[in-house]
Amino acid sequence: NGQRLNSVLRGRMRKDAGLERYSEAVAVGDVVEFNPENGRIGAIEGVCERKNVFGRKYKEDAREDIIASNLDQIIVIQSFRRPRVNQRFVDRLLVRGRKESIPTLLCMNKLDLAGQNDLEDIYAYYKGYDLDIFTISAKTGGGLSGLASRLADKLSILVGNSGVGKSSIINALYPGFDLRTREISESTGKGRHATTNVEMFRMENNTRIIDTPGLREFGLPDIKPHELGGYFMEFSRHAKQCGFQPCTHDHEPGCAVKKRVEKGIIPEERYVSYLNILYSLKEYYNHRYR
Repeated sequence: NGQRLNSVLRGRMRKDAGLERYSEAVAVGDVVEFNPENGRIGAIEGVCERKNVFGRKYKEDAREDIIASNLDQIIVIQSFRRPRVNQRFVDRLLVRGRKESIPTLLCMNKLDLAGQNDLEDIYAYYKGYDLDIFTISAKTGGGLSGLASRLADKLSILVGNSGVGKSSIINALYPGFDLRTREISESTGKGRHATTNVEMFRMENNTRIIDTPGLREFGLPDIKPHELGGYFMEFSRHAKQCGFQPCTHDHEPGCAVKKRVEKGIIPEERYVSYLNILYSLKEYYNHRYR
């Protein structure tokens, strides 16, 4: 009913809530069994089964840091300028979204700073990937109505680097929240943290948005190198035609994906981003099992 109640975890929950897998017993987005022991504070007795989890791991066998759960969609926030779009960061988040079967879209903020080439570059980069891209300006309000429609009646998480405007977007859509924002550092051109914790905001029409602190990086240590190509949609369409199975689309002869790159069907920059992630995974696994 929208009422806020302070609560604590039952002691047994700290032992039985799957902490061998996750770093926290309860996450933003969880549906919990709750016992209101008095009018001001209650106890969380259990966590209902999660339909999905969005988190990150630093090592394959480490406990996963849950960022949020039970999501309807992930919205990756980037900006055209100050700071510029980090496509390799976006690609890692797209991989995570596909692995967890959570619909993921890209929202490009600061449209007021973008030139025509900036717009064309973004669409060309994801040519062949079935990705919804929203271009908006939290400053001028341009494009916000389309984003608001996509947010309606859903639980969405906003994820991005510091300074891309996550909190500014929420303020522009829902001025009543008046979230704190910070200017871009003039010396580095990068953002500084305004949001310091994961928090859910509830709007009318069952619209819920989770704001997150800016992420500097996003590793994928739980994905094997030979699995990575399956999460690049435009690669997986051609992978069955590769001469070797499974193919990492790197050194193998007769690779159908590399042929598409050479013909311009798959953008070369997107392929380079794939290789960057692939080599980081190979380095991780080579070091781990050395």
